[in-house]
Amino acid sequence: MTARASGWYDDPQDPDQLRYWDGILWSDRTMPKVKPGLEQSRIGDAKRQYEDEQERLRAAEQAQARGRYAERPPMRPYERGERDPYGPPHQGQPQAPYNGQQPYQPRPVKVTPDGQPTASWWRRLFAYIIDNIILSAVTVAVSWTWLHPWVSTFMDWYDDLLDAAEAGRSQPPIPDALYQVPWQVPVAAAVLYLVYEIALIAWRGQTIGHLICGIRVRGAASSATPGLNAAVLRAVVKGVNTITSLVPLLGSLGLIFGLVDGLVPLGDGHAQSIHDKVAKTYVVNARGPKS
Repeated sequence: MTARASGWYDDPQDPDQLRYWDGILWSDRTMPKVKPGLEQSRIGDAKRQYEDEQERLRAAEQAQARGRYAERPPMRPYERGERDPYGPPHQGQPQAPYNGQQPYQPRPVKVTPDGQPTASWWRRLFAYIIDNIILSAVTVAVSWTWLHPWVSTFMDWYDDLLDAAEAGRSQPPIPDALYQVPWQVPVAAAVLYLVYEIALIAWRGQTIGHLICGIRVRGAASSATPGLNAAVLRAVVKGVNTITSLVPLLGSLGLIFGLVDGLVPLGDGHAQSIHDKVAKTYVVNARGPKS
């Protein structure tokens, strides 16, 4: 005798319903024989029916927990020019704000008139700092003969200041010599700056700071290195604060001009400083084209 597979079969006791056969005995589980969708049921495949029922129950519980009772309205054909509220945004149409906030939009990149991206303000600042560190070290080394007495005077006064503080005495007066830095120092600083800036910009369009920060200076007519005249104009205007330090009364004005000159690229459409506008140059990324 062939064993009957487990599943739903006609109930031997009631022809109007089905009873589950577990493969050995009739169980107590029954169900109406006439049921909507019965023709799609899988009689004999109890495991599949059980899994489908469990999946349906889980989906119903999740929908109830989220409060998603409203169904999407039926689709209808949309007339020309009318946007489907459930479809993707049309080309050129802005995205709807998320949580009441506008979506993130990247800051536009400033470019030269011929479309080459300019260097960021932060790279230019770091290059300027690096160049000043280099020039300061070289200036001290070159002018040490004149600077050494001034440094010695300062160190002696500083030692007296510490001794007075430890002993509880009043602060010793500042020597008059400290108010007068040897004139050879600012002269050496100005000369070294002009030679450094003009030579490197005219030669390859980069100082050492530019090279480290990955930026370079180019001319206005093309992306090639600016000529000697442009390099001279650029260096003189850029170095106003260094050159005016030779005259004490003009030094403060030179510092103010240098600060303004450094901040102008933040608001300029082509990220040009005052010295770039005078020399007709642009500061761009070093990997840009050179033609």
